[in-house]
Parts: sequence; structure tokens; C-alpha cells
Amino acid sequence: MIRLGTTVTTGLLLLTLTACGSNSEPTTAPTRTPLFPTTTPTPTPTADPTAKAKTQILANYSTFIVTLDTGFRDGGPDVSYARFMTGDALESLKHSTTFNKGFHRAKVTGYLRLLESRVSAPDLKAKVPTATITACVIDNMSAVSARNGKQLIKPAGKITRLDKVQLVKGKWLIFSTDTRVASFGCSK
Repeated sequence: MIRLGTTVTTGLLLLTLTACGSNSEPTTAPTRTPLFPTTTPTPTPTADPTAKAKTQILANYSTFIVTLDTGFRDGGPDVSYARFMTGDALESLKHSTTFNKGFHRAKVTGYLRLLESRVSAPDLKAKVPTATITACVIDNMSAVSARNGKQLIKPAGKITRLDKVQLVKGKWLIFSTDTRVASFGCSK
């Protein structure tokens, strides 16, 4: 029995001496996940409305260019450009398409490709929100009249499109369009 008591006493003495002579920092208790979640909601970052609008505008615009490409080449006056355009811009495009594909039964070849685009001057606080799209496009379309064999449209090459959009019933629609030389808006 004495031996057991001596062993326990010696062990405790060694433990005490080891703890006193240590130069290490005191250890802190590990953090634990609470058993019950807090009732205070964690704040979520609010989405920037301008960034959201720009993303929507550019997504819609790239789909518009693809529709324009296939509509000019394979479609005709019945292509639904109204999904992307409104007002004078839509009427001008319909007139041009009707003239080339309808009246002349033009054979259209080539392609239209969007290289880059950006949104500027977004005015989301206006009565009718607006913005401007500057797009660098390769226009390699050409059209030849089936009626008289004359070339109606020559490929323009790399150009800059300036398209103004407005928010109509939750969709960004082009209401004004202009074409400029490539150096105006193409960085590539």
C-alpha cells in the first residue's frame, strides 16, 4: 500500500513540476459551434442594381446579335425582332428586311459576330430607364437580289454599333441604333 501511495505522490509531484517549468503559452479552449443557431440573421450583401441591369442588358444583346445573324441569313420579314427592339429601330429593321428578303428575294450569305460589348450611361432612375450599348461586331453579310442579280448589301467588316436600350415591361429593348467605324468602339 505504501508503494502505491508513493507512486501516486511522485506522479503528482512530477506533473506539478512539469507544468510550472513550461515556457509555453497557456492553451485556450477550442471554439465550438453552438448547439442552437442564433436568432439574429447574418447580413447578406445587397445586389448592385446597376451591375444587375448591365448583366441583363448584355445577355439580351448577345442573343439579339445571334437572332440578327440567323434572321438576316435564313429568315425574313417574319423574324420576331420585337423581342429585342421597339419603336423606330424596330420599324427600320423590318423595312430593310422586307425590302431585301421580301421584295428582292435576296440571297444572303456571310455572318454577323459579336466580338465585345459594354454598357455605358445607365440611367435606372429615369421614368423609363435607359442605357447605351457599344458593341464591336464583325458584319460579313452580303445580299444579292434574285430579281436583278445586283448586290444589295456589301460586307461592312469590323464595325461599332451604338444601340440605345430602354426598359419596357421588364425587358431591355433597343429603341435607337447607329453604326460607326471600328476604331470608335472596338478594342480588339
